[in-house]
Amino acid sequence: MRIAFVLSSVVIGLIRKLSGANITISGEALPESPVLFVANHFTRFETFVVPHMLYEKYDRTSRSLADDSVFVGALGRFMTGVGTISNKSKNRDCIIVEDLLSGSADWVIYPEGYMVKNKRITFDEGEFCTHSPEYEGPVHTGAAVMALKAKILQTRAKLNENGTLKRFCDGMDIDSTKIDKNLSIKVVPVSITYYPIRPGRNRFLNWIDTKINQRNKRLFEELEVEVNLLMHAHMNIRFGKAITLDSYIEELLVNNTDIYDEDKVNAFIDAKRKSLTNDMMQRVYSQMQIHFDHMFILSLVTMPTLKVCPSYLRTLIYKNARSLRKIADHNLHSELQREVFKLILDESYEPFVSSLEIAVQQNILYKDSDGEYLFDRSLLEKEYPFHKVRVKNTMQVILNEIKWQKDIVKMAEENSHYTEAELKVDNFKHISGRSWNYFEREYQKYVGKKPRKDNKGAPIILYDENFETGIVFSHGYMAAPKEVEALAQYLFERGINVYAPRLRGHATDPKALLDVTALDWETDFERAFTAMRQVCNKVYIGGFSTGGLLALLHAAQYKVDGVIVINSALKLHDLRVSYVVPTLQRFNEMIAHLHAKSIMEWIDNSQTEQPLVNYHKHPLASVSQLEKIMSKVTKTLDKVTAPILVIQGDNDPVVKRESAKLIYDGVSSREKKLLLLPRDRHSILADINKDDIFEDVYEFIKYEHNI
Repeated sequence: MRIAFVLSSVVIGLIRKLSGANITISGEALPESPVLFVANHFTRFETFVVPHMLYEKYDRTSRSLADDSVFVGALGRFMTGVGTISNKSKNRDCIIVEDLLSGSADWVIYPEGYMVKNKRITFDEGEFCTHSPEYEGPVHTGAAVMALKAKILQTRAKLNENGTLKRFCDGMDIDSTKIDKNLSIKVVPVSITYYPIRPGRNRFLNWIDTKINQRNKRLFEELEVEVNLLMHAHMNIRFGKAITLDSYIEELLVNNTDIYDEDKVNAFIDAKRKSLTNDMMQRVYSQMQIHFDHMFILSLVTMPTLKVCPSYLRTLIYKNARSLRKIADHNLHSELQREVFKLILDESYEPFVSSLEIAVQQNILYKDSDGEYLFDRSLLEKEYPFHKVRVKNTMQVILNEIKWQKDIVKMAEENSHYTEAELKVDNFKHISGRSWNYFEREYQKYVGKKPRKDNKGAPIILYDENFETGIVFSHGYMAAPKEVEALAQYLFERGINVYAPRLRGHATDPKALLDVTALDWETDFERAFTAMRQVCNKVYIGGFSTGGLLALLHAAQYKVDGVIVINSALKLHDLRVSYVVPTLQRFNEMIAHLHAKSIMEWIDNSQTEQPLVNYHKHPLASVSQLEKIMSKVTKTLDKVTAPILVIQGDNDPVVKRESAKLIYDGVSSREKKLLLLPRDRHSILADINKDDIFEDVYEFIKYEHNI
């Protein structure tokens, strides 16, 4: 069996590589003892994949049961070769128990007994139940019986060293010498989740369709769903906390003779099988991985109206995703573990677009004569043929998977009571609070204490609910939000909300720059813009020096109301950024690989114009991130179409004056303005004539939107 198992694992591994299957394992560490794995059942290939992953990741040999109908021909011989046995085998129970007692193999059991394609699970009269034409009723208790039998038999062996354990299995005795008395059999719940579940034609299905006419057959449905899952979905196998069986048999050990009384043992097992099954399945279902589709459909069904505004739905999903992270002991998809603010920032956010598309395809959402989405709730309650529900009403399947999780449903119902305006204000407060949290954690890490609210690195957020226009304005490289504080106050006093984010790595310690990338800075800017967009009808963006480059990158990707860039660095007087820095960086990486001392790790900045704001040195590696931003801006300038104001000091000692002309000429904006000012310093937002620049910025915003 071992050789066949190894060969089959190689074959399955090859299929995984060819199909691009994305299979991950998470959860608890597996015990050293023999394990009875109990799992939910949704696809046919789980029977092969779970044992394969146990062998590949943990070098564990496991066996499983399969429907008797598959034990024919070559497939039947293959199944037998890898240790799978028929669910109708007379010796089934004894084979399972003996494998567990001897430690020769683990077992994988699916207590539901069949593929629960509709994922309809209920808890009725104290038992988990499945619902389908094939079976309507409680989850099977056979796995619990096997676990209890094995535990009782092992306990007998420990108490009676030399006895033969007769009459335990019908027609078959188990010799106690085969039992490893040092092992402790455990039950491990396994939760299997797929995301996204999407039906649809695939290459393999198209090929099958040309060979045989199976389009209306059950086989065709299974191929359509399961091949797509294998090729395009993420399969998460989650191992839950192992269940020890000692507590379940305590009552049987009160009287030393009861454990040898077959009638009492059978009665005891019969009394305990349901409670152990409930414990197992509770852990299986509670650890199903929660993903974006769950949040989409749950938000949709809890919305107070049947008319669906996509912007409100996005906002509600974002609120639910945030609230979900506060509920303990749930297995969250990595997508939901991260901030998902791009859901409300990016109209093309793929998870939302994908969920919306399938809801429309399956007529759960449809457009009325005015082009607005309406929600047909009845389709989520309609009975579909069991073997077609995964294809015909995928969202119903996804809803069934999540709706029995009462705490999550309650959370979504409570959040649905908020209006869109209330949700947006709440989102604004949350996102701005996250910006402070990032700063506080980084400050504590590098400085060793909490920052004060008036620290130079604190994000500047000036907000009045009566102001309809806002601006996101970023500081430059090596600086801090304090650099743009005067401009922020000036604009706020004139009726404009202001959000000046802190770029990660800044205003704490120069070493912090070693832990961040250009992408992190882009994300910091996007987060600030998302927050401001929640509470303002019009949002401008801008920045000083590198901050201006981030604004240009943002404007090239998202709709904004205007762009303001000041002394933004596409061309620098210091050639180290454009040539020397990338060259030295690559050289230093090579030197580091050889474990030698690098040529230059830090660049001096002690002569900075703003010594109280800027770092006095900065790492070479971080300057290379700055170069990446400059390069990216150069490639995407033509995608900027919003009105733009470009301001540049004509004698800037850091940024060449032609940098402004490159920006002005490179953007595709119809409305654009270039101001070359007589300035000898780079930090022109802090010089004696700064109010002139502030007025130019304000007039630009005022002109565009008649503030």
